[in-house]
Amino acid sequence: MRIVDRYVLKNVTKSYLFVFLVFVGLFFIADLFTNLADILKAKTPLLILVKYYFYMMPLIFKWVSPYSLLISVLYTYGELNRSNEVITIRTAGISVLRFSFPVIFFAFFISCFAFFVQENLLMLSQKRIDDIKIQYIKQSISPTTEEKDLSFSSSNMIFFVRSLTLKDNTLRDATIFKEDNKGNIVKKIICRTIVYEDGKWTGDDALEYKLDSDGKILDKPFFWKKLDIELEEKPHEIIYKKTLLSQYAPLKTLRKEIRRLKKIKAYDKLSNLIIDYHQRIVEPFSHFFLIIGILPFALEIKKRKVALSAIGIGLLFGFSYYVFLSISIALGKIGLILPFFAPWLIPIFFLVVGFTGIKFIR
Repeated sequence: MRIVDRYVLKNVTKSYLFVFLVFVGLFFIADLFTNLADILKAKTPLLILVKYYFYMMPLIFKWVSPYSLLISVLYTYGELNRSNEVITIRTAGISVLRFSFPVIFFAFFISCFAFFVQENLLMLSQKRIDDIKIQYIKQSISPTTEEKDLSFSSSNMIFFVRSLTLKDNTLRDATIFKEDNKGNIVKKIICRTIVYEDGKWTGDDALEYKLDSDGKILDKPFFWKKLDIELEEKPHEIIYKKTLLSQYAPLKTLRKEIRRLKKIKAYDKLSNLIIDYHQRIVEPFSHFFLIIGILPFALEIKKRKVALSAIGIGLLFGFSYYVFLSISIALGKIGLILPFFAPWLIPIFFLVVGFTGIKFIR
């Protein structure tokens, strides 16, 4: 590694850590005041609060790290430009792309670390946070809570439910697919309602079908006035599970759900899950896509007030990236863009713009 590489990397790293810690501090303050009434009402112990914010760190990292890296790169390059160091380096025969290599490497390294956090820590930390909220901060979910169009898995079963109401602990219009030990769908159960009472779930007016390896019905259905459903989760746990899976599930869990949905030919659910799967890949590597996209602009910053310019441009650029990414994903979910391509459209666009811009810098 050349001296200039170490010099640029050192400055970017120091700036990134400083901006990241500032954002973390601001997040802690904002969240603390948002939940202050619930904390005081529940008389949450200080140690529990420390644990709560400790478990929040993976999620905070996911939210603020891309912006921290953007601002730090803009600031570092702005300072180098302001002191004419960029001109000196380029005069020495070092190309813009070669000069930018330490920043690109650092962005890729942070992206890989973010991917590790997402796959190994994020869902576990969110489970711990939910447990703390239930026990110490917010005592329970509102009893009037109602969730509609639920789909989730439990043990060897896949559930599709029209609604879940906590007021009467009831799942309505439920369709259940049951797997054997080899992962083959062998049963389909349709229940008008499934009620949670005395620690167990019971289905009313249930029709049970046996299926062959192709998912076709073999015989006439069995009718059960009452049927025990081996669902492990309690009603409020189903809601938390749905939230955790939809927002924080690692890729291996999503791959398993995709295989299951393919077996039962639930293509409407499958399309959204494929988008979620690719979005999980794209999100941690947003550090890399954003830095490539911003490099041509960063190399042109020559204003005196570098810090203010870096903050303003960084926040605006990052906000634009995530807005367009959300629009692309939304278009994928309504079928206007192929599901697997929808999360990749904007990152690819930023890569093309970034490398093209670097090539034409004089």
